[in-house]
Amino acid sequence: MVVFRPFRGWRYDLDVVGDAASVLSPPYDMISTDMQQSLRNLSPYNAVHLEAGESLDWTAPTTGQYTDTASLFEDWIAKGVLKRDAEPSFYLLRQEFKHGGNDWSRLGIFGCLALEDYEALKVLPHEYTEAPAIRDRVSLMEACGANFSPIMSAYRDSEARLSPVFQRTMSTAPVIDVPDDIGGRSTLWRMSDPEALSAITGFFEDTPVFLADGHHRYAAALQYRNNKNQEPGQGSARDSSAQAHGFVLMTMIGFEDPGLLVLPYHRVLSGLSASQLTQVREALFDIFQAQPFASTGDQSASGFVDQVAAKGGEGHALGIVGPELLGPDFHGPQLLTLKDGIDWQKWGSLGVSEAWILEEQVLGPILGEATLEHLGFSHDHNEAVELVVKGINQAAILLKPFPMTQFQEIVGQGQRLPRKSTFFYPKLPTGMVINQLSGVL
Repeated sequence: MVVFRPFRGWRYDLDVVGDAASVLSPPYDMISTDMQQSLRNLSPYNAVHLEAGESLDWTAPTTGQYTDTASLFEDWIAKGVLKRDAEPSFYLLRQEFKHGGNDWSRLGIFGCLALEDYEALKVLPHEYTEAPAIRDRVSLMEACGANFSPIMSAYRDSEARLSPVFQRTMSTAPVIDVPDDIGGRSTLWRMSDPEALSAITGFFEDTPVFLADGHHRYAAALQYRNNKNQEPGQGSARDSSAQAHGFVLMTMIGFEDPGLLVLPYHRVLSGLSASQLTQVREALFDIFQAQPFASTGDQSASGFVDQVAAKGGEGHALGIVGPELLGPDFHGPQLLTLKDGIDWQKWGSLGVSEAWILEEQVLGPILGEATLEHLGFSHDHNEAVELVVKGINQAAILLKPFPMTQFQEIVGQGQRLPRKSTFFYPKLPTGMVINQLSGVL
């Protein structure tokens, strides 16, 4: 179904940079301005110097934006800060982490995926993208000729065909084993033996890939490939199917992996007039019915989210925090479920999503093109609720995680989900392995 190949990755020489934990960073779209400076201070070799470059402003002009980043990358290679593996390899990453008071672990395979246009339904996106972020990542690739951070994708392996390969690999010594900044641990193994490479490559020949995190980076890689293919001489390349610019760095995680953790993206409302609030309230309660959250147990935002998730296991559910939206008939936050008689299936497969119902059946008909002026997104439920309590936002709408069974069904048909439907946790670290885009893979 897809071409997934080993590659000669560039990795930090730990004898030069010291502590591996000091050189890893989150992906670029999770780096705040404060975090960027903190990571820069952590080490002169931290991957943020490459991944975030000189700016976090995607709307800034891209011409020459990453010139200094390219020079730095070349300098690190020249000085031996980064060294390239001698043999094509896959890389197995185990991330151990904590969430919700529990210990989690997941496995991901670093490799290079041959870029496919979405129409082929081999690489399946679930989000739409925005042009400024794509241009930014294209500019970085054009300047540096490399992928610094991997795209996260998911695949089906219901028969656990790759499990023996993973187990054999993890019985050997890792090349990196470090604690991370969220209280977990990241361990990386290099796989170069022909049997493992053949097993992995062969497996993905029959397997579609679902993009999980990194849609803008994938779209940028497609644009970069197209641009390179138009350059003089590319058509006569010795092996055009193996040209490195036709691939992108990707980490594959199995849907069956219990550590593939998906958290909800919550909604926040702000700036609505009294009239608009009334209309939204009426539209909301045309579809949903309300009941108070349980009066016992955890009364924090985390407790509310847990109740939404529990109720959501039975069907549609969401939580509302915000007296301005709820109005005088309700006291305190409310747990909403679909009214009896509401046939959500008439809306099609996306009707399974509370976020889709909220945007398409409640907000969109009232706010129209101004919807995004009033609708925001937050994966931090504590922050979402706190901003309502402080009067900064008018309401927080707490959602459950998007169910992975429906995710596979909907996305597998080539459909996109509502914006900000998933938050895969934790993010993959940047700096474990770098893929160079020049020459043959």
